[in-house]
Amino acid sequence: MAKEHKKQPNILLLMTDQMRADALGCRGLTPTRTPNLDKLASEGTVYTNCATVSPICAPARAALLAGLYPHQMGIWNNDPHTFPAGARNWVKDLRDAGYRTSVFGKTHYYPYNGSVPDMRDAEPLIQSYGYQEVDEIPGPRVSGHLLSHMTAHWRDLGIWDAVREDLASRYRGNEAIARPSVLPLELYPDVYVGETAATYLRSYDRTEPFFCFVSFGGPHDPWDCPQEFAHEYEGVPMPEPLPIFTDKYPERPQGVWDKGPKHPPFSAADAQAIRRDYAGKVSLIDAQIGKLLEILHDKDLLEDTIIVFTSDHGEMNGDYGRLYKYNFFQSSLMVPLIVRVPAGAGVGAVSDELVELIDIGPRILELAGVPLSYPQCGGAEANPLVFSEYEQETMVYDGRWKMVVNKHLQPYLLFDLQADPNEQLNLAGGAGYRDKEQELLEEIGAFLLRTATTSYTWEAQTHA
Repeated sequence: MAKEHKKQPNILLLMTDQMRADALGCRGLTPTRTPNLDKLASEGTVYTNCATVSPICAPARAALLAGLYPHQMGIWNNDPHTFPAGARNWVKDLRDAGYRTSVFGKTHYYPYNGSVPDMRDAEPLIQSYGYQEVDEIPGPRVSGHLLSHMTAHWRDLGIWDAVREDLASRYRGNEAIARPSVLPLELYPDVYVGETAATYLRSYDRTEPFFCFVSFGGPHDPWDCPQEFAHEYEGVPMPEPLPIFTDKYPERPQGVWDKGPKHPPFSAADAQAIRRDYAGKVSLIDAQIGKLLEILHDKDLLEDTIIVFTSDHGEMNGDYGRLYKYNFFQSSLMVPLIVRVPAGAGVGAVSDELVELIDIGPRILELAGVPLSYPQCGGAEANPLVFSEYEQETMVYDGRWKMVVNKHLQPYLLFDLQADPNEQLNLAGGAGYRDKEQELLEEIGAFLLRTATTSYTWEAQTHA
């Protein structure tokens, strides 16, 4: 990524949960309307090849904060974990450099399994990571049983029970149910996050520059877009999901993908309904982002603020017969990334360089002129290869060839995205592509060796 820095600016980091890279309207790949993000893109740089380092929430978010890969942290999935309070991270570097730091929305830095039944009690933990102002919300699936400032308000209004029952009904059988939330628009989680951040930015009058992390819980399932935005896509044909791929060599090794989906079957009509609902949720978030950008404009801060937009991972939306994430296909792997810097550098640029989610922290610090105080794996330069990990499996992608190895380091998915951009023919497991598999296996081996040094561990980064 190109380097630009003239003075210490404010920083606004905008993040969604489970948003595909192709959901940006400016990409022109779906009918989804995102006018505010499109404007942001026209004023900055859009990165079309940004890969998450894990296609699931908890490891991706921990990796973003730490600048480490899942195997270095021992976080391979959403099983209960807690980000160490004493571990170094780049948010602490911003705080220590004089930034006023804040987070509004989802973090998932600790278990959302009820072990902390009231998230307000976890605010000291979140503050230990470097965030001075905190208003955290639960993930969408657990918002029926975890207390927070938001859900306590629902409880006080007498509607929390309805939310709990609505969520339960969506996951009892057909998980592809698409119907509006039982919450009114003004109480919907993504509106709550947007309005809370807007109130903070509107009233911000401190002398320190701010780092404000706004982390929306959508467009993650359930498919419950409020009617005010869902109606925009009623009857709108959405792109058909990609069909399941074919194995050129059916006797290939097996991996996590072959264990099957984590949901009941769904129909083609379900997939269309989900895609329309998903588009509505993306447009809702876009509207909230528009309000934040308007506040910066009205306060004459827009040209003094770095703005970064991204997501933790993508969403299958019916591709290959799957929902959610949990795999390394492009739908789940690739995330949107827009970087807008003061002084108009990179205006309207589109970059296809390979970028990883963990590059964002070092990039922000470089733009802010803040030194990174600890060894980590992200960087501000283009990557020749990107890696992603899930359930002890590793993916490597060089911009053309993508390979996934199982936990035994056996290649079981191999795609030539130049010849096969929709990943329809799996070339793994046969003699015809043995040399390519060996070449990429050597790259994975070098990656694992490079990241295995003791300086790249939480233990080495944790203060005594």
